[in-house]
Amino acid sequence: MATPLQTLSLQIFGISTGFVTAGAITALSYSTVPIFLQHPNEVSLDHLRALFSSGSHIFPQLATAASTAFGILAYNAPAESSLRFQYILAAAGSIGIAPFTFFVMKPTNMTLKEIGEEGKEGIKKSGGEQRVKELLQSFKLMNAVRGGILAFGAAVGLKAALSP
Repeated sequence: MATPLQTLSLQIFGISTGFVTAGAITALSYSTVPIFLQHPNEVSLDHLRALFSSGSHIFPQLATAASTAFGILAYNAPAESSLRFQYILAAAGSIGIAPFTFFVMKPTNMTLKEIGEEGKEGIKKSGGEQRVKELLQSFKLMNAVRGGILAFGAAVGLKAALSP
């Protein structure tokens, strides 16, 4: 059984890590991708590849950390309580970005990455400038949904933490 200080620390860590990471992911959709759309596709795709690389080194780890905190809180919650269920849901929501990224976003992400690696030739083979813009718009929407999934986990964790 965790002490009250340990429980509070896990709650603060899980909730804040979840919300901050969700905000960072969502901000990419609403601030960075629109900037990419204003530039030539070749330049945008180069920057997007760098974004993929840096994001893959931080966002999964932060989501895992938030999910782990909620998992520990669920383990320490009374058995068969709504509090335990809420923390399990928070943990699942937090780590839920991983399967969403892999199963839903990966085809678009890989297509954009491959087009970017081939440069102008890749843009031509993909169907042209408009096709790349459409793929970037798809990435923008899916990435915002991914941020929402993580925010859902953090919000459920917050609700659980505030439960009497």
